[in-house]
Amino acid sequence: MLHSSASAAYVRFGEGPGNRVVGIVTRQAVHVPCAIATTLAELPEVMVGERVTVHDGRLLLGGLAVGVDRLVATTTPPMGDPRLAGRQLAAVLPGLDVVRSQLPAAALVALTSGSAAAVPELVGRGDGLTPVGDDVLAGWLVTTRAAGRPVHAVGTAVLGHLGRTTDLSATLLADAVAGASIPQFRAVLLAADTGRELTHAVTELLSVGHTSGAGMLLGAALSLTTTPLLERSPR
Repeated sequence: MLHSSASAAYVRFGEGPGNRVVGIVTRQAVHVPCAIATTLAELPEVMVGERVTVHDGRLLLGGLAVGVDRLVATTTPPMGDPRLAGRQLAAVLPGLDVVRSQLPAAALVALTSGSAAAVPELVGRGDGLTPVGDDVLAGWLVTTRAAGRPVHAVGTAVLGHLGRTTDLSATLLADAVAGASIPQFRAVLLAADTGRELTHAVTELLSVGHTSGAGMLLGAALSLTTTPLLERSPR
């Protein structure tokens, strides 16, 4: 058990490079792609470090048996017009200095151009279960893939540097390379593509974590529209 709270628990399977993390989350928690989302209001208390049993397709968690009934899509459909989506996102983009101030400006510029040189400067940078540099990379990867552009160089570099970040964030980055993300982020990309309810979707994303939503939004903006990100915004 890596992390345990009333709303989310994260379990690591395996040791060393290549291990995966699986989450068990309540209905109110953020439904990350690697999580089993339940309808529970609260999870049982389990100590961090405790070994968790898997038997007959069920994960046994503090007296609770959790299995998978169905799979839910975690990828974003291809965008119809990425340039239009970028313009529409730029029109509602809030100030993201709280994220940019934690990251090297040169790395953000490099990521804007799709350079793998940005990856070593961003992976694992920042505090928390998902460091803010990882959130930015995840947002860029998912958005760039949805926009129909190649992510191979950055994606390969990310997979090669997963040992520099937390186990949970490494799993989420691997998922992002494959195009998977949280529902709030997919909602922003869909809204940017259609132009409908984009402000609401951005507000919902910014409420995710302390800076996770903002970091992912920065990654999306770096992928779709660069101008507002290279200069600090007064908004």
